[in-house]
Amino acid sequence: MKEFEEFREKFLPDISKRILELLPSSSKYTPVFNRALSYSLKTGGKRIRPLLFLAVAHSVSNKFKNRLNSLIDFSVGIEYIHNYSLVHDDIMDGDEIRRGKPTVFKKFGPDVAILVGDALLTRGMEILYDNFPYSAKVILQSVGVPGMISGQAGDIHYSGKTSENAMWWIHLNKTASFFAGISVAGILACGVFDEKFRKKFFDFGLNLGLAFQVRDDLLDRIGKKEKYKKSRTDLKNKKLTILRFYTIEEAGEIVEKLTQNALNSLKNLPVKGEILKSLLKKLSIREM
Repeated sequence: MKEFEEFREKFLPDISKRILELLPSSSKYTPVFNRALSYSLKTGGKRIRPLLFLAVAHSVSNKFKNRLNSLIDFSVGIEYIHNYSLVHDDIMDGDEIRRGKPTVFKKFGPDVAILVGDALLTRGMEILYDNFPYSAKVILQSVGVPGMISGQAGDIHYSGKTSENAMWWIHLNKTASFFAGISVAGILACGVFDEKFRKKFFDFGLNLGLAFQVRDDLLDRIGKKEKYKKSRTDLKNKKLTILRFYTIEEAGEIVEKLTQNALNSLKNLPVKGEILKSLLKKLSIREM
């Protein structure tokens, strides 16, 4: 896993810096909103999605360094959109804790939190299109309808219901679709338009996203509270998670299988895949 950790240490400071620099201008007439918007991006986070985008771009192109500034900014747009989804998700689920701190809606109220999410989404879209329009379109398709928003709608509809097919559909749309879009966006941003590459990286991201979500379902039940600092409302809200249908051991095996499927997607491709393989390994055994 050292390859991804070294990659993360190298580029995370640039991502973190630009996350704050690219925020929209604040106004003296919206002081609470200004604080809430900044707060939504200062509560930590693994930054997995922007790092995945950069890792994919690095794996397919020798022009990575030449495009680095634009790639970093695009990755920040991805993180804005991810955080928008978290802010709105917390409102819908009634989650009061995220990353060990009060959620935006808990600290500032749901009305302000809704606007924060809206601002992150629209600013994120602007950043994406300012840098790589083809990649931006792929990202927006992955987080719309169908995609992440559809998955969120299904998540609400199926709370308290029992359907394994619905659970996989929700996981596919709410989480995996975004990972697949990020992976495809990464190759397009570096000028790789080959249809074989596009399909392979789509499959890579889809399986990675499913493995990530299943692991997240597991951690919501078995994660150590001092590390996995969520309010653990999945059980209370009767959400459709992997543990409604499989044991903890079986769910762990599913994570391994999906991770292997993602690895298999990269086989026989002329890419620098060590960082991506390292990322897969880290996510499959993560504890937070």
